[in-house]
Amino acid sequence: MGRRTRMRMVKSPPDNQYFRRAIEGPLAEDQIILTVAEFEALRLKHYIDLNQQDSANKMGVSQPTFSRILESAHQKVTQAIMEGKAIKVYGGNIDVKKGFIGYGCLNCNEEWEDESASKDKKVNCPKCNSEKIYYLVREPL
Repeated sequence: MGRRTRMRMVKSPPDNQYFRRAIEGPLAEDQIILTVAEFEALRLKHYIDLNQQDSANKMGVSQPTFSRILESAHQKVTQAIMEGKAIKVYGGNIDVKKGFIGYGCLNCNEEWEDESASKDKKVNCPKCNSEKIYYLVREPL
């Protein structure tokens, strides 16, 4: 039995979900499903031009896992191009990472957004009321 699939962090799902031939109405057997994680791997490695280790860090996976995701994406895109099939970007085990500023709790690991957050402001955790709080700036991918 394999391990549970870890969440992959992506900047956002693609604006386009289909890439297809000029003829209308691709049938289900005439399309290749590219997961959002595979799409993100292609974007980070080939469009943004990051190395595999930096790309893996951005997605929150190990470098070998990133390499497997990228290889799967390459195989699917190649198959779609060679066989003239449509590409649909859909699904997968992902979490969309968005940026915000706020606080985190060292006691219960709760994180929350606060537009007026600052390093000097004294706040308590809304979940456990702890005073062990840190200032948090989460940057988007």
